[in-house]
Amino acid sequence: KRKPMEHHALIGLHNETMAPPRSAHLASYNTLSEVTAGQPHNVGKMAYFISDSLRTRYPYPEDVEYDFQEPSIAYGRKGVTKTLEVLRQLVDAKSGDEEHTTLLKQLNIEKLFEALNDHRTIGDTVNSTHKSTVVSLLKELLTDADPAVRQGAAKVLGRLASLIQGRQALCESGCAESIAAMLEDMDSSDVRLEAGRTLKTLTCCVDGRDEVAEKVSDGAVVVKMVKALLAISAKHSSLATPGLAQLLLESLASLLLGDKPITTALQEGIMPFLVHTLKRRRMNIEAIKALVSICSHPDGKKAAIENGALAALCGLLASEQAIERQLAARAVLIICVEEEGKHKAVVCVPNLVHQLYETDHDMYMNALLALRSIAESPSSRQTILKVLEDDPDMLATIMNDLQIHLAAFRYEPNKPPRV
Repeated sequence: KRKPMEHHALIGLHNETMAPPRSAHLASYNTLSEVTAGQPHNVGKMAYFISDSLRTRYPYPEDVEYDFQEPSIAYGRKGVTKTLEVLRQLVDAKSGDEEHTTLLKQLNIEKLFEALNDHRTIGDTVNSTHKSTVVSLLKELLTDADPAVRQGAAKVLGRLASLIQGRQALCESGCAESIAAMLEDMDSSDVRLEAGRTLKTLTCCVDGRDEVAEKVSDGAVVVKMVKALLAISAKHSSLATPGLAQLLLESLASLLLGDKPITTALQEGIMPFLVHTLKRRRMNIEAIKALVSICSHPDGKKAAIENGALAALCGLLASEQAIERQLAARAVLIICVEEEGKHKAVVCVPNLVHQLYETDHDMYMNALLALRSIAESPSSRQTILKVLEDDPDMLATIMNDLQIHLAAFRYEPNKPPRV
């Protein structure tokens, strides 16, 4: 029996002069090597071939072929880059099973949308050196044959548009115009709705609004938005999409602030649609906001008067919702800058006078300024005096307020309500 010290010395000597095995002792060893494993998924499988007992008790699962084009949850911070690489390979694929390729596109776009979950990741994507490649790839996917792929691409672009760099990239690459064209997509209402959401994200900020309204294809986006709004709102329309008209009206309310987009929208016939919508009491808040934006232009005021907007606003001045009453009063105030509006606004006088009794400061101020503008017409002024003849105190109050410089008209919250 050897001594322990001698035994350990022999182990040390053996380890110093260890040579690679002369025969492969693992099934995965293709060549003689000191590496303990060649293919990681085959390590240890020799036991499977040695013992029938182990084979029965602990069977190895069959190897699963890994498809690199399927989205992975282990991408980590490289998730966006790797998913875009896979999408590029799928777009460039010329042959293969089209149905399987389309499914992989859908899965990878969904994975890409999940990866863009915070502004840090979005910023890294739109500020990278491959920014133009990313946006151009998504632009190609907007014209894909599958509606779900088009919807997913618009969804991803909407997330990129949440940053100023993303909005700039969308406008420069022509994606904004492509998304606007999807508003009249014939295949799917989900595609149309997603395009509307993306455009709203793009136009809700000043930089995106100015780019879309003034610079992108000479106002082509505004034209397509107005045409789509009229098309989806037509009676028995095949493009009817619940919720899309509200999104487009909100987007247009942001866009229609300059002379050029307002003139373009009026040429496309938006004013008759807005007045008809208000008369039917549909989408009141969104329609009034769009009307107020358009009426900031002289041609918008004239179009509103000619199409009977004041008559449509008259009933909304007595709406149950305070925001509708306030917006309607503001619209009347803006329209009555035109001389013809002062005469035709006489129908709104009773409801505007009723708003003078509101305790809300903004409501009172809008009604007061609208009545002041209407009173510049002699016939309308007589109507105002006739309505207020039963309440001389209110008449004295508004006369006193009108004598005060309106820029210094302050609301003092500690004072008790006027009424």
